[in-house]
Amino acid sequence: MENQTRHTLCMRWYERDQVKKVFLLSGVTLAVYLFMRFMLPIVIPFLLGGLLAVLLNPVVERVVNKTGRGRSMISMIIVTIVLAAAGALCYFAGCAVCDQLSELAKNAESIENSIRDLWCDGCARVEESFGVQLGEAEQMFARMQNKVKTGFQSRTLPYLLKNSVTFARIMFAGIGVTLVSVISGMLILTDYPQISSAVHKSEIGKLAVQVKQHAKAAGGTYLKAQIIILLIISLICVAGLFLTGNPYAVLAGMGIGVCDALPFIGTGTIFVPWMIIDILNGKYVMAAVYGILYIICSFVRQLLEPRLIGARLGYPPIVVLMSIYIGIHVYGAGGVLTGPASAFLIYELYTACRTAMEK
Repeated sequence: MENQTRHTLCMRWYERDQVKKVFLLSGVTLAVYLFMRFMLPIVIPFLLGGLLAVLLNPVVERVVNKTGRGRSMISMIIVTIVLAAAGALCYFAGCAVCDQLSELAKNAESIENSIRDLWCDGCARVEESFGVQLGEAEQMFARMQNKVKTGFQSRTLPYLLKNSVTFARIMFAGIGVTLVSVISGMLILTDYPQISSAVHKSEIGKLAVQVKQHAKAAGGTYLKAQIIILLIISLICVAGLFLTGNPYAVLAGMGIGVCDALPFIGTGTIFVPWMIIDILNGKYVMAAVYGILYIICSFVRQLLEPRLIGARLGYPPIVVLMSIYIGIHVYGAGGVLTGPASAFLIYELYTACRTAMEK
């Protein structure tokens, strides 16, 4: 009798609901991690192709219904037009950035002298204003300059040369992924009605559709909003810097827009130091312009973010921040994207499995 009771107690610990939840969550987390780590690089071209097909299918359907032409030809034409427009945009933006990078390299020495003059003038103003004797400002700058050059020559340049083959492989791999994504997207668009019907009939397909709908309502909304805000703020910064006569307006404006989209940086990281430097050097008008641009960018983000996202995200911002931070530690730099995606998949799959078990 005692042995039977002990056996019953031993059997009960893993039958408890909390223990089942822990096992289920652990299994789902492990499965998502293995998928993101090993399977995602293999299937990502087809996922991108599927995303392209989903985005363009309404347009294809409309054109097919109006013209009565075949889906295959219409799909090819629409994908070609979209790619041509995207390619032209990337080409002109890339040319502008490359021209400004080339100009930046040509004027490296003058920029270096300007930075040295700013440093020395700033140190002189601090000495005059606060009575602090910094001393040897130019020598301090020269020492820092030598350290930067030595570090670049001894570490950065050898690293770039050593990994040049790796960088070339990454570039060609990116081109290959793009081609496979476009071709797969075109093929999926051609047979989209049949593929959609088959997906909705299978159990795995139903789960995938459910995850896609939730992703569109939550993560898709968030990503779309951030892209729109990034583009608007980049345009504001490019236009503002162009009006100030900045020769690197496109490069700097796009960089500030990207910084604003990153949760740990923001536009203030760029504009505030510029304001301080210009104030120390007596360039009060430029400092005011940078301050106005900073205020406009902050106002635009605060205005657009609630309107574009609102309550549709469904996840607290701290959860998104935590998923990005953990994703960077687990996946590396790509964790900025794969971290939130992993957290979303874990939550959705865990919820779906729990619902199925309770039925």
